[in-house]
Parts: sequence; C-alpha cells; structure tokens
Amino acid sequence: MADTVRYMMEEMIPELEDMVKQQYFSKQEVKQIVKRRQDFEYLLKRRAALKEDFLRYIEYESKLEELRQHRRKGLDTRGKKKSIADYAIVRRIHFIFERAVRRFRSDVALWTAWLEFCRASSSNRRLGRVVGRALQVHPTEPGLWLYAAAWEFEHNGNPAAARALMQQGLRMCRYSEKMWLDYFDMVRLCHARFCCWLLA
Repeated sequence: MADTVRYMMEEMIPELEDMVKQQYFSKQEVKQIVKRRQDFEYLLKRRAALKEDFLRYIEYESKLEELRQHRRKGLDTRGKKKSIADYAIVRRIHFIFERAVRRFRSDVALWTAWLEFCRASSSNRRLGRVVGRALQVHPTEPGLWLYAAAWEFEHNGNPAAARALMQQGLRMCRYSEKMWLDYFDMVRLCHARFCCWLLA
C-alpha cells in the first residue's frame, strides 16, 4: 500500500511544480496539498474504503480547482499557453471518480455525480464515454437514459441520436411513465422546431 501511494505522489511532482511556476500556489501551499492528497490516498487504499472517502477527496480537489481558477483570473495570462497546471486537477478528479465507480458500480448517484462533473468541467468527450459505461452497468435506470438523450438533444444538437437513445431506453424501461412522457415531449419539440425551420 505504502509503495503504491508513494508512487502516486511522485507522479504528481510535475503538476505541482508547474502550479508554483504559474503562481497558482505557493511552495508552502503545495506542501499542504501533498499532505492532504497523501492522507486521502491512504484512505482510498484501505480494504474497506467508504464512498464518503472518495466524495470528500473529490470535494477537496474541486475546491482546489476553484481556487486555482480564481487565482488564474488575477494573473496576466494573455498570449500564454495553458500548461499541465491548468488541467491537472480536473484530470485528477476524473481519476478519483474512475476509482470510485469501479468500487461502487451499483451506485447510480455516483455515476450521475461524475456525469455532472463532466458537464461542469466541459469534459464533453469524456461525458460521452462515461454515460455509455453507466448505461452498460445500469441499463434499466431511466434517469441515465434521459440524461444521455438530453445531452444529445440540448448540447450536441442531435435530435436523431437523442430519439434513438430514448427508444432504446424505452425498450429497457418500458414501464417507466416518466420516460414515455419525456419521449413524447421530445418528439413534440422536434416537430415544433422542424415547423419553425420550414417557415423561416
């Protein structure tokens, strides 16, 4: 366990050094970050790691990313390319979610939280992969089908893909009243948009 945690901490060195270089965090703050991350990693390596351990780690990293973004706004970054420090924390949060759903596969709320983080962090390609995996694990969960269809319809502007997902979801969740109602709403909205396009 100790060797694994030590290796993971060593893997963080480049991103932490870059955070100091980019003036997002001081050396003293980085030491505190290392200490907190190490404590969390030991918790996750326990045989009986709890879901709450993962969620607390994610919450800590999310607040850290908020602070980094806030400090970045106060710096003159014009003409400056983004570096490892600009995406490392988001990547780490995804990594924590990955480990969490591996351990708690049956927890729909955990999958949904990851999808919400993908959306909030504009991790669009990853969202597509995560929702696909979530549906493989929970094919009879209406909320996940609705989430996937809404994403295709509203974000990707792809009503055909959204309708195909809804139809597939209806085959898996044929007794879900909400799915049927949302499906008819979506069809009605598609029809209205098509009529507007014809009249434009």
